[in-house]
Amino acid sequence: MLTDAIFLALFLLTWALLGGLGWIALSLRRRAVGAIFALPAALLGAMGAGAAVPLLGLDDGLGIGVSMLTAPAGGLILCALAYAVWDLFELGRIFRPLARRRCADQDRSIQSQETPQRKRD
Repeated sequence: MLTDAIFLALFLLTWALLGGLGWIALSLRRRAVGAIFALPAALLGAMGAGAAVPLLGLDDGLGIGVSMLTAPAGGLILCALAYAVWDLFELGRIFRPLARRRCADQDRSIQSQETPQRKRD
């Protein structure tokens, strides 16, 4: 019983890591706009696609290989859907003021830490 739980946890972790590959690829292409919003969708999509293979009856060695191939595809599909929702509802517009405020506070703290340079004669 315990070994089954350990193996299931390891499979879920592996599927999630494989789903992260599609998330990284799409996030790099979009320059990380909305990446944090799409990360949970990519991981859940990968775990769902990976778990669907054994649930559909392919639970032998071939099923493990097929599930490792379907996990990145599921993560990529759900990540793309999350980005589409981000763009469709313009969620970046909602979160933009929060990002500007935080970045502006960091800029002020960096400027206050800078020491003036001495003038050379």
